[in-house]
Amino acid sequence: METRMPDDILTPARPKIPVTPVVQDLKIEKQLKTFSVQSRNAALKLIARKPDPAAPPPIPERKISIEALRPQVKRFHGAKLLLAYFPGSLWRTPCADKFGYLTSKAIRDATKLPFDLATQTLLGKLGDFMADPSRGAGTDSNIPAGYTYFGQFVDHDITLDISSTLETPVDATTINNMRTPSLDLDSVYARGPALDAFLYAFPQSGPPTAVKMQLGSNKPSGNGGPGGAGGFGGMQVQRDFDLPRVVNPLDPALTTNTAIIGDPRNDENLIVSQFHHTMLKFHNQVVDGLVAIGFSGDIFVEAKKVVTHHYQWAVVHDYLARVCGNAAVTAALTNVTAAPNSAFAMPVEFAVAAYRFGHSMIRDVYWVNFVQIGASLGDVFSFARAPNLPVLSNWVVDFNAFFTTGFSVPVNNKAKKIDSVMAPGLDTLPGFTGLMAMLATRNLRRGLSLGLPSGQGVAQHYGIPAMSAAQIKQGLPAGEAALLDSNGGILLSKTPLWYYVLREAMVLNGGNQLGPVGGRIVAETFVRMLKRNPDSFLNVSGGFTPGLPSAVAGDFTVADLVNFAGVTVP
Repeated sequence: METRMPDDILTPARPKIPVTPVVQDLKIEKQLKTFSVQSRNAALKLIARKPDPAAPPPIPERKISIEALRPQVKRFHGAKLLLAYFPGSLWRTPCADKFGYLTSKAIRDATKLPFDLATQTLLGKLGDFMADPSRGAGTDSNIPAGYTYFGQFVDHDITLDISSTLETPVDATTINNMRTPSLDLDSVYARGPALDAFLYAFPQSGPPTAVKMQLGSNKPSGNGGPGGAGGFGGMQVQRDFDLPRVVNPLDPALTTNTAIIGDPRNDENLIVSQFHHTMLKFHNQVVDGLVAIGFSGDIFVEAKKVVTHHYQWAVVHDYLARVCGNAAVTAALTNVTAAPNSAFAMPVEFAVAAYRFGHSMIRDVYWVNFVQIGASLGDVFSFARAPNLPVLSNWVVDFNAFFTTGFSVPVNNKAKKIDSVMAPGLDTLPGFTGLMAMLATRNLRRGLSLGLPSGQGVAQHYGIPAMSAAQIKQGLPAGEAALLDSNGGILLSKTPLWYYVLREAMVLNGGNQLGPVGGRIVAETFVRMLKRNPDSFLNVSGGFTPGLPSAVAGDFTVADLVNFAGVTVP
């Protein structure tokens, strides 16, 4: 049974315990140098493929004139990261996990788009329409904006493809998934303190198993972060609201301040970076609580279990309930069967299409805190990059504006509706013009290269009535509708799955929730992952009920998580 700790001991507001790093910078730098060599060697082995003489000729990528996609540039979501950014432990651990398909080969072959130049051209034009700046930033949904980035954090916990390509057809079953598809927070804990000690802060006194996560320090630049009940006047110069960082020896200018975390993708923008920091503090708070009640077992092991089970609960009963709907989640919990440790391949219908709905939820402007009241999307990315690192103290995120925490703020950021409109915010950065269109096109092309079934094909797989051509085009600009009608209407009869999921959400649910096809793919994939994980909250003997403090007894939301972690108070 899960250890339950009294609410009067585990409270969000408690004195901060200083964390002493146990790994010297020199040792970390030496490790990073080792990681980069291993990463490059692994890359050569993973991406060296013999050409298939029976495969269609490769279709050239559109010329990239976008600074964000050039070599040696820290990547945006949707583009490949350099392998040197990943810890070497990723390559030293054998990979047993693969990607695969949800649908049958017969359905895929009958409903997928042809891999040819005409289709590539159509998808490029469709990506341009999806990110056309003249369409504006779209309209707000009823979903708090924090769930956009929580969803990104979750994605980085379950999927990582480092070897697929857009230029030729690829069989998903040949691609390694470099993340464990179990919602086990390997993006935070990696292989644990024994093997990845650089992530951890070991106790200098007290119980030796009270191992915490290392935290980083902010660059002093004025008040920031949460004001709590004090509002603007409650803000402080934040000092420990960042990820642990080290100067990367691969950087000649010594300005990168590389985050020392289990997955470097969680440092690609300010909000997801600050949420990863929140998860580090969440673990540390649970450790403090276990020490306070005199827990006699292995404190780190128990803390990790408490953190992981509450996180998994929040994914299912808060996040999925919002984006898929309660009915889809209940149906998945009831109908999906998967024995513990049963075989599983991450379906690309989920990873490459349905779960990329979050790209459309990105806002172009955010209220970050009482000082940064109108931060552009470009700011959100640039303030997680040199020379703005470590994170400036006046840019620390007030998560009260991103989740419904109970603390009042002037603006409650809402995610944009789930639809086929991409926020134009990044395009305003110098050297990044056309980036969102490029990312939309890459999503569409990735689905094509992997031979995904159309949206209609997945509807057929589930026995769900497919949307009509008129529904798919409903409310679209004339130019985009005309594009869908072109080439014999092939994009209407074999609609790219990602685009279909976005249109379905908007047309059938007003952009506030995924539709029947998208919602079912997402809900069932998560439930299957958890049911096959013998250590998940769904497999706790006697059942699991959240025991940490929460707004509603017996429940635990992401808002409860950030409150308990202590990041919603000064």
